[in-house]
Amino acid sequence: MSKSVNLISGPIDSSLRKFALPLAFSFLIQNLYTWVDMYYVSRLSPTAIAALKVCEQLIFFLFSIASGFAIGSGVVVARRIGEGEKSKANHTATQSLLLMLIIAIILATFFYFFSPLILKLMNIKGEVFVLSVQYLSMIVFGIPANFLIFHINAIVRASGNSVFPMTILITANVLNAIIAPFLIFGLGPFPRMEIYGAGLAAAIAQNLGFLIALFFILKKFAPIELELKSLKIDSIIFKKIFKIGVPATLQLIAVSVNRIILTSIANMFGVTVLTTYMFGLGVDLFVFMSIFAVGAAIEIITGQNLGANKIDRIFKYHLSSIKQLSVLLVLLIILVFLAGESFTSIFISDPVLIKEIVIYLRIAVFSYIPFAVGIVSLRVISGSGDYNRSLRIVLFIFFGVQLPVCYILSNYTSLSYMGIWYGILVSQLVFAFVSLRILYKKKWISTKV
Repeated sequence: MSKSVNLISGPIDSSLRKFALPLAFSFLIQNLYTWVDMYYVSRLSPTAIAALKVCEQLIFFLFSIASGFAIGSGVVVARRIGEGEKSKANHTATQSLLLMLIIAIILATFFYFFSPLILKLMNIKGEVFVLSVQYLSMIVFGIPANFLIFHINAIVRASGNSVFPMTILITANVLNAIIAPFLIFGLGPFPRMEIYGAGLAAAIAQNLGFLIALFFILKKFAPIELELKSLKIDSIIFKKIFKIGVPATLQLIAVSVNRIILTSIANMFGVTVLTTYMFGLGVDLFVFMSIFAVGAAIEIITGQNLGANKIDRIFKYHLSSIKQLSVLLVLLIILVFLAGESFTSIFISDPVLIKEIVIYLRIAVFSYIPFAVGIVSLRVISGSGDYNRSLRIVLFIFFGVQLPVCYILSNYTSLSYMGIWYGILVSQLVFAFVSLRILYKKKWISTKV
């Protein structure tokens, strides 16, 4: 299922593009998954939509915990591959998958029994509470498979193959899109299950996706081989994955908490400002998919080249990623700046809200390139296995710079709520500067994994 890209000795610019493009498409597909479910559920009731959004927040939090360990596994596997230790890479991949299975079962079991209590603590009441419990009672059976898919994709991507993960994600999402309407609306011989059906369809698709991914790995269509004959816990490997996985998980949780607090600050100024931020953030995240894809590619590239002791190539890839992203982002900036109003008008009819969103977007676009510089620099550091250092950067930027600046500018200056938008811009400029400075100090190079 496609050969791995040679990230250690291949040409810099084209290797980066070849590896990052399927990753970008994977992020796009994953984003579409939410919209497909939303489309079907929106045919039930507005309350069902609210319940689905509540459940998404809970699942994202669980996913943040699990994905941190997948990232840690990918970093270790990439390093072993760079060192030319294929057998050790396979051993690490097998052990990491075993660890993920254990974590996934524990989290899913906890979630199954305690999700109603968690919803009550979130102050979810009435019909939204009932529908949320119904949805979660079904999708919980797909959570382990979903985590394992993500984990398999992470370790295969670490080998330099980004097409395999993209294929598995497309397959799982297509299966969900096909199965969901039959179970939600009771088409053909199937009973009408409504939101139960949405959760069950997602669980079925995730389990089928995992079985397909596992089948292709066992049939050696992927560059990673699992050691299933001598499967037993290796505590040394577990410790290495935990050492990277815990700070990686904390980093993802920090992003989630930061977004919640920013939403709360925006909400202080009313529904219009809150809606402006949420809609604008949606546009930003669409643009950022290309940045996240290149960042994920740089993380693997760093691990492999550090293992191969080709430090100079890491910095060449870093420079190439900034140049290529800048070209793409300039085009997207122009598009958002000029077409933002027309795009917003497709979804929103209120002229006041449209005007506010356009203002937000025309400020936000100036943060796109600094954010890209910050992300790719941070991912070089993370790719070395030094996730503690990258976690400190994230905590400093989000909680030491962004939140205080946004709050102060919006509450204690004449900028009012627009101080939030300018605060985000300022924090991204600081992010780029700090990440670059720490990158070129090169302390991360000596990290052992």
